[in-house]
Amino acid sequence: MGSIRSSQIKRISKEIVIGFQDQLSVDDFEQNKRVVQNVTDVSSRHMRNRIAGYVTHLMRLLADSKVQTLESLES
Repeated sequence: MGSIRSSQIKRISKEIVIGFQDQLSVDDFEQNKRVVQNVTDVSSRHMRNRIAGYVTHLMRLLADSKVQTLESLES
């Protein structure tokens, strides 16, 4: 079983994907981690990594066409 992500992590990640999709990568967690660090003011490394991991997950969903539009992420 996977870990459960908090609604705060999901909300911040969705906002980052909607606003900075052109800077994010489908496969590169390290690049996404740097983008998250630059656009947010998350103080803990653990929280930054969890957000970057969910951002990478969302980017894979978009690439695989499992999510049709970015607007569907907002719901």
